[in-house]
Amino acid sequence: MSVKQRFTICPASQLGELGKFTFSIHYRGAKRDAILVRFKGSVYGYLNQCVHMPRTLDCENHNIFDDSGRYLQCSMHSICYDPISGMSLSEICAGKKLTALKVLEEGEWIYLTDKRAVIDT
Repeated sequence: MSVKQRFTICPASQLGELGKFTFSIHYRGAKRDAILVRFKGSVYGYLNQCVHMPRTLDCENHNIFDDSGRYLQCSMHSICYDPISGMSLSEICAGKKLTALKVLEEGEWIYLTDKRAVIDT
């Protein structure tokens, strides 16, 4: 039985509903910003980069969800994304989606389990 790679990101208690947690990773060999969000009780991980422009989603504002709490939203141009799939809901970026990262919430911790990435130390 093979042991899957996993890196500790943060305590689960640090990520409340509609919250975010940002961290750095090496993704396919390049240093990148990453983000965790909690939506409807589940944790999702993405590269923290808007598909419209190479900016972090929270580059101008620390909020990651729109005012309704239903969508992730880039603070620069208000591009919205489905928090579960990462799919863009904005016409300007139709068909594009955020790059998802495999994460796991287990017990009191959240882990990065994506074989394409390692936590930046």
